[in-house]
Amino acid sequence: MTDTLEYPFQQEPVPGDGSSVEIAPGLLWLRMPLRGSLAFINVWAIADPEGWSIIDTGLHSADTIEAWRSALRGCLGNRPIVRIVVTHMHPDHCGMVGWMAEQFGAPLWMSRLEYLTCRVLVADTGRPVPQEAVGFYRAAGWSEEAIDWYRIRFGSFGKSIAPLPAAFHRLSAQDELRLGDYTWRVIIGRGHSPEHACLYCAERGLLISGDQVLPRISSNVSVFPTEPDADPLADWLSSLTQLKARVPDDVLVLPAHNSPFVGLHARIDAL
Repeated sequence: MTDTLEYPFQQEPVPGDGSSVEIAPGLLWLRMPLRGSLAFINVWAIADPEGWSIIDTGLHSADTIEAWRSALRGCLGNRPIVRIVVTHMHPDHCGMVGWMAEQFGAPLWMSRLEYLTCRVLVADTGRPVPQEAVGFYRAAGWSEEAIDWYRIRFGSFGKSIAPLPAAFHRLSAQDELRLGDYTWRVIIGRGHSPEHACLYCAERGLLISGDQVLPRISSNVSVFPTEPDADPLADWLSSLTQLKARVPDDVLVLPAHNSPFVGLHARIDAL
């Protein structure tokens, strides 16, 4: 049910090629290219006195590097990146962190479980496929053809992530993070990823929702062979209930995919 949502920026040209849309003073909406059915990820730049705080980064790829260089020359005015905040550990969100940290010496802010899980999954690159994983997918009914395809793709997670910095600043539930002139509170979601950090600014009526709440598609919620008895769907639904209780309905939601929207509670109810 998406017809009850409002999209305040639907008349604006979508950002691209070094351009951005100003969501609020000092807060820019940019898009970075992806592969597949989701052609772009939304990323956000918040003006700080010394430069920009960036929330999410896009995949590590030649196309994304060029897109960031174009943005830095264009809408970001050649000002440096001074802080990188990552909502969660999926490659389209954290893939460029290492590149940014190397280019600008910018520190990474991320929840502990997201950072450590990312490091673990990146370490799978080059490993043989674990027999536990083959058994898990075979028990789930996968054909031998599907399992052979899994063997080919195993370890690909880390191929779109530049090496993460060796240190990070931990984001925890209810932490307050000063970005620019405003304070953003961390609200943790689970189910789509282990410890997903949404950012809520009550003063401005804004919620950066990452992949926890999306307006036109639902978040991927999957059981993986590393924890075969997990119940991520229960975690995700519980997280949505808590998010609805903590964030008012009239906020402008800034999701990782699709467009900014108003109607958080209606969207949570529909999900």
